[in-house]
Amino acid sequence: MRRQPSLPQDDSSAERARALSKARDDYQFDFSYQEIVSAKSLPLREKTDPRYWAAIAKVMAELELNQLATRSVIENVEAAGEAMVEKLAGTLGKLAPKEIAARLRPKPHDPTTDPRTPETYERMYARIAEPVVVPYWIRDDAFAWQALAGTNPIMLRRLDAPHPRLPIDEATFARALAALPGVGRDDRLEAAMREGRLYVADYAMLDGIRTGTFEGHPKTLFAPIALYLRTKAGPFAPVAIQCGQTPLGAGGTRGAGAPIFTPADGMSWKMARTAVTCAEGNFQGVVSHFAWCHEVMESVILATHRTLAPWHPLHVLLAPHFDNTLVTNDIAMTSLIGPGGNMERLQSGVLEDSLDLAKRMLKGFRLSESAPTEDFAARGVDDLDALPDYPFRDDGLLTWPLLRTWARDYLRLYYTDDAAVEGDTELAAWIDELGSNEGGRLEGLARLRTFDALAELVARILFRCTVYHAAFNYTSYDFYGYAPNVQTATFGPGPTGGPSDTEAALQAMWPPYQAAYDAMHLFYTIFRVQLNRVGHYPDGHFEDPRVAPLEAALRAGLDEVEQTIATREGTRLIPYPYLKPSRVSNSIHV
Repeated sequence: MRRQPSLPQDDSSAERARALSKARDDYQFDFSYQEIVSAKSLPLREKTDPRYWAAIAKVMAELELNQLATRSVIENVEAAGEAMVEKLAGTLGKLAPKEIAARLRPKPHDPTTDPRTPETYERMYARIAEPVVVPYWIRDDAFAWQALAGTNPIMLRRLDAPHPRLPIDEATFARALAALPGVGRDDRLEAAMREGRLYVADYAMLDGIRTGTFEGHPKTLFAPIALYLRTKAGPFAPVAIQCGQTPLGAGGTRGAGAPIFTPADGMSWKMARTAVTCAEGNFQGVVSHFAWCHEVMESVILATHRTLAPWHPLHVLLAPHFDNTLVTNDIAMTSLIGPGGNMERLQSGVLEDSLDLAKRMLKGFRLSESAPTEDFAARGVDDLDALPDYPFRDDGLLTWPLLRTWARDYLRLYYTDDAAVEGDTELAAWIDELGSNEGGRLEGLARLRTFDALAELVARILFRCTVYHAAFNYTSYDFYGYAPNVQTATFGPGPTGGPSDTEAALQAMWPPYQAAYDAMHLFYTIFRVQLNRVGHYPDGHFEDPRVAPLEAALRAGLDEVEQTIATREGTRLIPYPYLKPSRVSNSIHV
């Protein structure tokens, strides 16, 4: 029987105690695999949503039919697909995560028969829409655009002083600008830095990661530094790339002697760009998406179930944002981060090092400081005059204040003052569990003493499992589903600046066909599954009638955001519809 929401100081019933005791049995933290936070086991109700399995089955059928058509096995496959969806949906829910992972993986293909050319990769899309980036990927402006509106648009930082490991000078800067059409050649490095128009993406956190193999092919990974310029004329442009952390002539170990390449360097430049896109693919897959979305929410979900009674008002608010997250993460323990999973097969790093990277970056993560406004300010990308066109920032900041208002207005129904926050014993236990080494292991959290602190933390959680996750998940196929654009692993030695930097050397950096297809298969799957929509809660979920007008106001605001983003699309180099509220899920379920 459902109960009206109540705080523990207003409800000391035995029923509340029993519900919490049962939840602590059902939802237990487990760290047995590589010290990764996960659920020890899942209650049956977390694994039996027919909507989830039907959605997965539908996408699996689409990909199976596409693969058949790609290989010219059959010509007319639509009829087979209709029957397949129903059959798969009925069986998937009965399988263990390991069995599901096996079914999600495409059938093997002989990579030696396919040259690594754009034409080869484009044959992958026989019966599915090709990624939106395919016509653009070769262009420098498209490469730069993806730093602002790609699948990992969080690496840019404003460069206010010379970078200590990127010794670019005025001559190199001028040479770069001369090779960029329509940029203007009268700009100067010093002036651009003074005016806040220089931005850097530094992948130092990847330095030293050991690399693995894919079906006998040795992988490579770089820790590059990329420099970008917001030109006086307006366009955002790439200026320079150094493929290692140690500049040429500086000595050192890994990456030692890395030269600086610019758009004037022809094929060497294209290869340097590939070093950057591979770094992007690894950071996004391991950190931005897995660690900072899925792992953070795993901690939040388990702690919420274990410490907040089902009718605690905060639990009631958060529950729809947990829709199918635990089962998704449970499958990911095998299909993604388990031995032989996608992280080991498709990312550059050996599994142990990739997981160490995830854990290392989680230790530096602070949920209480994760508002988008805080992130943009910390990176120096909040200045609209210096950087006027940044879709990830601009579109995300339309929804952020709506989620803050929704969190505040909802919570104010139950917390009339700061004393109510301090008197909430379940809330105190929730915070303790989130930060405990035996619980969520999220650092930097402290007991909540004020209503404002509570509302702000809850708003950050809502943003993370909706807009933030959408920016990394629902963009992935369009940008990472085409191997020449972004690679989850590279396979060649990278640019040298010499005559060996040829078209063939560039293509040798791209993944073998099977690795590219497997990556495309993964990204298409997570791109196509969306079970819910931000701000849309199940009918009848909120029993308190006071919530209805608040929910209506939230949806009205989101409808306005939808229209605003739609009007921006025609002005953008590559479409960026991913933060339209209709494209943002309410929970992390892929």
